[in-house]
Amino acid sequence: MQPAGMTRAERESRSRLKPIITREEFIHATPSLRRISCGKPNCKCQRGEKHSALVLTRSAHGKIEQLHISKDQESEARRLVDRYHEVKDLVDQIAAASWDRLKKKKKRR
Repeated sequence: MQPAGMTRAERESRSRLKPIITREEFIHATPSLRRISCGKPNCKCQRGEKHSALVLTRSAHGKIEQLHISKDQESEARRLVDRYHEVKDLVDQIAAASWDRLKKKKKRR
């Protein structure tokens, strides 16, 4: 598609998308906080004060995969998931513009 046939919003979405998908990492996963016991006999979690742990969950090849994230990797993991949502939103905007263009072409025929 030539840029002249695109809406301004579509051109902006494509411009924002390109550097992300070519230079950045992103993860399609769902983050969730879990309350866990570590198993140490004298730890506070054995008395009911459980630890919080971040877990990323995804579906791959028909199976659910989970990845436990350490405290020092939590911000990076959340950033990667957020970046995926940014990519998805931009792709959805581009796809919506293509949909609208196709509908207009069909009406003209």
